[in-house]
Amino acid sequence: MERPGKYASGLFYIWDLNKNKKGVIQMICTTIRNGKECPFMTAQGCSYNGGICHVIVEQCEGCKRGEEFSSGWYCNSCPDPALKWKNGNCNLATHVSSTVAGKKAKINPLKASKRGSR
Repeated sequence: MERPGKYASGLFYIWDLNKNKKGVIQMICTTIRNGKECPFMTAQGCSYNGGICHVIVEQCEGCKRGEEFSSGWYCNSCPDPALKWKNGNCNLATHVSSTVAGKKAKINPLKASKRGSR
């Protein structure tokens, strides 16, 4: 028997439900970000550590994910921005670009001379 939906596999069927927002209960924040969708909100209230989101830290200044609410600036992606900056740069920051130090590869001189003759 084939399952309802676009895909026969159960994993893809669940993904399809989330994609189209069918069968997914959206929880709206009632604490600090009043009216915004929040993954930590449950029927009993906020389930995040402490029950509230934390204000953005100094390193978050200039990030596009920050939003101002009546009680201050909060990150839309992370409830506790200080934890993201604890071990270096935040992986969600839009104002920080990570540069990878590329090591110059050693080239075989024999192959290089053959490439030059082409």
